[in-house]
Amino acid sequence: MDRAAKIAAGISVLVIAGLVAVAAPAVATATGALSEWALFSPGGEAEPASAAQADDVVAAEEDVVASEKEPLISAGNGTWFSAEGPGDCATNAAIHPYGAHDPSARLAGELTDMGVTASASGEVGYTADGLIETYTVAPGDSLIAIGERFCVDYVTVGAYNDRFGSKVIQPGDVLVLRP
Repeated sequence: MDRAAKIAAGISVLVIAGLVAVAAPAVATATGALSEWALFSPGGEAEPASAAQADDVVAAEEDVVASEKEPLISAGNGTWFSAEGPGDCATNAAIHPYGAHDPSARLAGELTDMGVTASASGEVGYTADGLIETYTVAPGDSLIAIGERFCVDYVTVGAYNDRFGSKVIQPGDVLVLRP
């Protein structure tokens, strides 16, 4: 395995570990809430096992309703993304579906250029209508910083442009941001 592949594998392991760490509390909460429910009441509907647990369920449902008020963007395939962007971004965009150069892909949300940073200093390409379309990678750039610069989910950008695993971004690569 060459050095680039080892580095990419190491980064992949760290990303997956981070995602597991972020998801673990939510899974534990959901599992705990489900285990407190009786399977079915005589009428066929699920119900809490006790009055105290019923109060907990009402509080949990209020939390869900509050979280549903967070603005979301539909990816069009049953997936929803937070409309709130990273850093100073007011909104977040994503490419869906994000298979490598999938001809059916589309941009969910809108791209916003937040300005040049140390890790996202490349050239921007525009459509004839003046919309952000491509980005040319500069030395020292990272996918995360590019995502933050354009208020777009960097994972979908990397996957759409086939730039994960052993195919990391390189200076001069032209990334498509608007399929």
